[in-house]
Amino acid sequence: MGATPQDRQAQPVRSTEPFRLVFVCTANRCRSPMAEHLARRSLEKRHIPAEVCSVGRLTGGLGATPGAAEAMARRKLDLSNHVSAQLGPEVLDDAHLVLVMERGHLSDVYQTLPDAIDHAFTLGEFPSLLRTIKRDPSLMSTASPFEGARQRIALANQARDPVRILVDDESSDVADPMGRWALHYRRTAKQLASLIDASLNGLFP
Repeated sequence: MGATPQDRQAQPVRSTEPFRLVFVCTANRCRSPMAEHLARRSLEKRHIPAEVCSVGRLTGGLGATPGAAEAMARRKLDLSNHVSAQLGPEVLDDAHLVLVMERGHLSDVYQTLPDAIDHAFTLGEFPSLLRTIKRDPSLMSTASPFEGARQRIALANQARDPVRILVDDESSDVADPMGRWALHYRRTAKQLASLIDASLNGLFP
């Protein structure tokens, strides 16, 4: 695997740039597009300039599944124009934070752009990692919310076991509703909304 994530430093989040957030799932038709739209709205409410996108490890070109569209419509979000896109190095290159739906997707990120792994996490684990970070006065007093977010992402990376980052472990996976009933999509949407709010609350307190 070469250098561990702790051997590399996350790229700085410049205050003149938007915060770039990428979500990754398998097909980019259910979980990651739902997460993208939920996060974009949440960041807008926080008045955080951001660019949010989503990709999948499979070939793109398809729309969101009807179940995902319905689950988001219930939350007043529109997936009708979504077209799935495939994970590539150009998507990860400028990202400040990459949140994936399953532990296995971290391997996809690493194989696509190894340097991105130090700021890539499962969405399920990221809020708990942020909670392990002790309150540091320097984080609270930083002039830029982006600098504070950058530092928290770096500290979250340091808080995890580098040996286990790519180890298959489903405990922090977000359930995949693909091919299941509408109820499963709604449950996944609820889980995503909760994890995203917890993540953003931790990044931008």
